[in-house]
Amino acid sequence: MVEQSLITTALKEYNITDAAIEKLKSDYMAISVKDVNDKEGYDLAHTARMDIKSRRVDVEKKRKKLKEDALEYGRAVDKEAKRITSLLEPIETYLESQEKIVDDEKARIKAEAEAKEAARIQARIDRLFALGCSFNGQNYILPFAPAGYSCPQAIVKTCNDEQFETICGEYQKLVDAEKARIESEKAAKIEEEKRLDKIKEEQAAEAKRLADIQAAQDKQAAEIKAAQDAIEAEKKRIADVAAARLKAIADAQALENAKKEAADKARIETEARIKREADEKEKREVREKANAEKKAARAPDKVKLIALADAIDKVPFPELKTKEAAMYARNFNGQLAAALKYLRDEAEAL
Repeated sequence: MVEQSLITTALKEYNITDAAIEKLKSDYMAISVKDVNDKEGYDLAHTARMDIKSRRVDVEKKRKKLKEDALEYGRAVDKEAKRITSLLEPIETYLESQEKIVDDEKARIKAEAEAKEAARIQARIDRLFALGCSFNGQNYILPFAPAGYSCPQAIVKTCNDEQFETICGEYQKLVDAEKARIESEKAAKIEEEKRLDKIKEEQAAEAKRLADIQAAQDKQAAEIKAAQDAIEAEKKRIADVAAARLKAIADAQALENAKKEAADKARIETEARIKREADEKEKREVREKANAEKKAARAPDKVKLIALADAIDKVPFPELKTKEAAMYARNFNGQLAAALKYLRDEAEAL
């Protein structure tokens, strides 16, 4: 068994006393780190911890050396080392906690700065997307921007706020210009639709006006034909009456006188009726001509020329007694027909 005196002598090899440890505890555990900016406190705590750690390591080394002599000696050494370590560890732990204050705060500040930077970049990206940009893997671009308008991803991350505002301002100008272009095209389209609608209305009104003119002309032609048919019917009726009267007179003894009387009377009646009808026709033609002229004055040149040709064509030829006059009238009628055809053809070509 190892003698107590030997053990006592061996324990002195640790070269550190309880009083010394108490002194270290008193000195070092009075160190306090106020905050992350307390560099002096941090440096003191670090230096003290390294001193304690060095002493603890020396104790461990000494323990191993002393333990080699004997097991009991080793147990005594281990026990003393454990005891001393148990006294030193709280100091080291405390000093570590003081260092950790700074280390944890630095880690928090770093993480906060990284999160803030990520949020700043994301806010810029969100703003570009809000302007209508898309990302092609390298650049942020507007679909309607001219060639060369792009913002590289690296620029979004590294440019300062003023530069980024300039980029967004340029994009905003493009967005405003595109909106103005779309609104202008929309307004022009609306105006064009209004213009086309107005043209359609005017065309419809013109078509109705021409239809009304045609209807009036058709009505006038029908009235003229009806008058001519009435004249022919009256002529036939008078002829039939005269024939019947002549037949009756022929059956009588005074046939010749009756014939002459009937012929004279029929002639007089016919001449009077023809004169009356001619006067009425002339008055009607004057009215119709005035109406036609009023309508023609409002009609296009084409309609006016055709109306003139129709009016000339409706002028009746007088009854002529001499062959020469009848021949002149026929020749003139042929020339007039050719002239009216020329006039109508040229009018249709307008």
